[in-house]
Formats: sequence, structure tokens, C-alpha cells
Amino acid sequence: MTQDLQTPNVLLTGARQTMTAWSKVLEAREEIPAIYKSHFEKYFGEGQPFPLVIWMPSLERNLGRTTEKLICDAPEAVYIFEKNGKLVNSFSYLYENVYSVEDGNILLDAWLTINGQTQTGENRATTLYFNMTSKRHFEGILHKLRGFTQGVDESSVATQKDTFNSLSDQSFKFMNYGRESILPGETVQQFIFQSGIKNPFFTIFGMTFYKPAALAHMVVRTDRELILIEETGSDKELSPARYGGIWQYIPLHCVDSVTVEDTAEDRVKLLIRCQPEALIEKIFDHSNLVELERFCMDLQTLIERSR
Repeated sequence: MTQDLQTPNVLLTGARQTMTAWSKVLEAREEIPAIYKSHFEKYFGEGQPFPLVIWMPSLERNLGRTTEKLICDAPEAVYIFEKNGKLVNSFSYLYENVYSVEDGNILLDAWLTINGQTQTGENRATTLYFNMTSKRHFEGILHKLRGFTQGVDESSVATQKDTFNSLSDQSFKFMNYGRESILPGETVQQFIFQSGIKNPFFTIFGMTFYKPAALAHMVVRTDRELILIEETGSDKELSPARYGGIWQYIPLHCVDSVTVEDTAEDRVKLLIRCQPEALIEKIFDHSNLVELERFCMDLQTLIERSR
């Protein structure tokens, strides 16, 4: 007998409880939940093309419970309808007005963070949390957020992915992270990998203990975007989680400048200034200084050409 997962007091098996955390693609107007219908019809009424619609359930996370959402992928923009109690807040991002996008996952916990300008002119960051099982529903949206369209010639993408094969001895994981980050239509210009950096924490009985100063990370320069990849976890933790990764994609036209400067303890800092008034810092060993200086010089040239 079929059981309704929305019915109160129904006994759910472990598998069914897991399924309640999955996002779902809605394929017809009749499937739109009643609370969203008026907002949905305002933008996608009868006679309008039916967009890709993803219903996202509320999820329990360490920092609190997320809100339920309805995501609509239109040709030029992504629309977000957010349920707050009995109210619905709606806003949208034109794909061409996205400053950056973050794609992250830790085990089954995944998210997309959109940083951009809404269609009302507000600079805003929105994070969409979902179960990793549902990530396939968001792949097309992620591509469009990065400025790529489906159907691009994929004949050369394998060659670009193979650029990261030289990392196989240093970090097989980051080799694959780099390969995963490249989409058809872009060309890898340069990448710099930095393994995790540790600082001495304390010494006892002749044994020195260390804590992370920076998690393993990599910067990638392509002809279209700046890609930042890092391990998940916190550089303030003694035992950071390393069961996932975080990818940040920044269009070149949204990068204002890149510079490198010396720091203490024989390290250097890569400073990335990007829109809107954001500053990203990455720590590297001093041995990477020459390569980082070339990275900055060449990237600055690409930035100027992209404007």
C-alpha cells in the first residue's frame, strides 16, 4: 500500500526518511504546491513556456533548519520562491548578472551559493542547500550561472581535463577536482596547487603538534573564469573534515585585480579583489612566488581583455 510522505504520524522507514530530503523536479503546473501558485503564475502563467521547476524541502543542518524553496530555471534568469511560514518571498537573478557561484559538498550535504545582482538591482547572496543525491537536478543551472550553455562542442574538453594529470603524484584528489571543474568551451591557462599548510601549535615531551594554517587548495586560470578549489573544513580546526570540496567560479569580467605579497613564516598571499567589493585571500608556500607572479600578470591581462 502506498503511503503519503506528507501525511502526519505516518511511520517512515529509514529509506523513506532519506527520500524526504531529496529535491524533486515538478513536471506540470498541477504539481506546483498551492502556496507558490500565485507567485509562479505571475512569471510563468498560462501560455508561457513551463520552466525547469525544482521543489527543495526544508533540511535540518548544523546551523539550523533551511527554508523550503521552489526554483525555476528560465532561459535568462533563475527564479527563487522561498517559503517563510505562510508567506513566500520571491526574487530572481539574471544569469548575466552573477558575480560568482560556489559549488560545495561534504558527504551527502551539498549546496550552491549564488552571488549576484537580483533583477531589482539588489546585490545579494543566496545559498541553496540540498542532498547530494539531488545534485543532478541543478547541473544545468550551475552551467548557466557560470556563463556556459548546453550543446557546446565537447570534442576538446578531454584534452583540457587532462591538463591536471600532472597532479596525480601530488594529489590524486585535486587532480580529479580540477578535471571536474572544467566545462566544454573553456581552455585551461594555468593552475597552482598548494597542499595543506600547518603551524606549530604546542610542544610537549619533545613532540610538536600542529594545526592547519590553510587547507589544501588550488587556483585555476582559464580563458573565461577564475576557479578556486579547496578542501572542506575549517583552517581553525585541529581535525578538519576532508570528505568533500568547494569550488568557486568567478567570471573574469568580475575580477578587478590580482596581486601577491609576502607574509611572515616564509609564505606568500594571493589577493583577489572582485565584484562587488569582495576580497579573497589564499596562502601559498614562498616556493610558489615566481609562479604566482606569472599567474597574476597573465590573469590581469585576461581581465583587461574581457572588459
